[in-house]
Amino acid sequence: MGAFSNPALQYYAIASSVLALHLIAIALWTGRVRVQKKQYTNPEDAKLNKADHTEVEHPDVRRVIKAHTNALENAIPFFVVGALYVVAGASKTGALVYFATFVGARILHTFVYLAGKQPFRTLSFAIGALAVIGMAVSVIRAALA
Repeated sequence: MGAFSNPALQYYAIASSVLALHLIAIALWTGRVRVQKKQYTNPEDAKLNKADHTEVEHPDVRRVIKAHTNALENAIPFFVVGALYVVAGASKTGALVYFATFVGARILHTFVYLAGKQPFRTLSFAIGALAVIGMAVSVIRAALA
């Protein structure tokens, strides 16, 4: 296991790193879609890229930004609650199930969000949220014990 003697901490490190890379990937995707659409809301970006300056984001860019914002809004509770879950004495199996479920659900959520697929977007959001809620309940119970 190297530097991680606690399997729950190891799984948390992997999950958090994957989520951080996921957030960076969505940010890069935003830029790629902007380049494809040749529209920029910042005049200096439009000038640099010899593209159109617009006051309103292209709908495709807006969709990627919304997916990115949603991913960020859900990653923050995971980072906090997941760390507390490990500190509270998470089991190896519990950590693996919660962390893998959350990461898988969030990555799936991004793909179905970008594709505009319902009810899969809502289902993947709910699965990720339930994973965090489950960990939060465990943390609260441990804190009250």
